[in-house]
Amino acid sequence: MKLNALMAVAITAIIVSTAHAAPPAPVKSVELSAYAGRWYEIARTPNKLQRDCRAATVDYSIENNRLRAIQRCSTANGRTKIYRSSGRILDPGLNARTRLTFAGFWSQEYWVVDHDADWALVSDPSGRYLWVMSRRPSLPDASRAAATSRARALGFDAGRLEFAGAGR
Repeated sequence: MKLNALMAVAITAIIVSTAHAAPPAPVKSVELSAYAGRWYEIARTPNKLQRDCRAATVDYSIENNRLRAIQRCSTANGRTKIYRSSGRILDPGLNARTRLTFAGFWSQEYWVVDHDADWALVSDPSGRYLWVMSRRPSLPDASRAAATSRARALGFDAGRLEFAGAGR
């Protein structure tokens, strides 16, 4: 009986430790034209696709409310990874939710959960992954602190963020 109780506690602990709260629904509108151009990844939560990525950028173009994105990063051995995707805005008017399709078959939603003049917080709908993006390759300390603080206020584990140039 004690073994079953111990197993139940262990399983519950595992479930709770791996659960992620869904991010808040985006409420701040995004100008559609704001997507266009180059964005720099300032920080991200670890993910398999970008495991060996450094200096990540994404270049967006918009035509007839369709997004096209080219994501690039450098690997430790100097190789460049390139991911091309296309997608659409899922919430016209608010323009904060997108769905991008990679290689014609795999798609993922991305939400702009908040943004400021210097940065944007982008998440997947599960809240498991978060990216801090900027129009500039780096953020001033005050802007970086504001973005991190806002991520925490929204319920993200900002302690998991890996910042560009900090060991990756």
